[in-house]
Amino acid sequence: MIETMKSQQAHAELFAAMREFTLESDRYVDKVASLHGLHRTDLNALGFLIRPDREANAMTPGKLGEALNLSSPATTALVDRLERSGHVNRQRDKNDRRQIQLAMTEHARGVGRALFTPLAAQLTGTLAKYTPEELALVEKFLLDATAATAEALENLQAPPANKPVNE
Repeated sequence: MIETMKSQQAHAELFAAMREFTLESDRYVDKVASLHGLHRTDLNALGFLIRPDREANAMTPGKLGEALNLSSPATTALVDRLERSGHVNRQRDKNDRRQIQLAMTEHARGVGRALFTPLAAQLTGTLAKYTPEELALVEKFLLDATAATAEALENLQAPPANKPVNE
């Protein structure tokens, strides 16, 4: 425990920088969503649908709801909203016709490009300041940090219920 605290203190500036990046990224996404009449959850859902491993792991409404921590009714409302807005299609699985898969539309990809091209342009300018070796290290760090965050998420447990004060 003490070792972990020392390690966290040694990396306090890096943790602060990561927190600031996360906050600014969230603010960007919130603003983009607002400007285009989308819910934040809609953009998060589309983010899961466009992931590089998407082809190997078909996204179903159930998997999407689980990824976004949504109830079944909330997931249905989300998918209905995305379908009405032309962002996703529901498709029957080729092997199991009972299974529904979600497919992102070209319209959604175009909207995504429009929403995030300004950010990509800014980041491209920033990336140009670094050597290929530095960028490889940053990429490795981000992949490792993402994996560590996913592992921490998997290991989260609810805190013990608070006892009433009058006991």
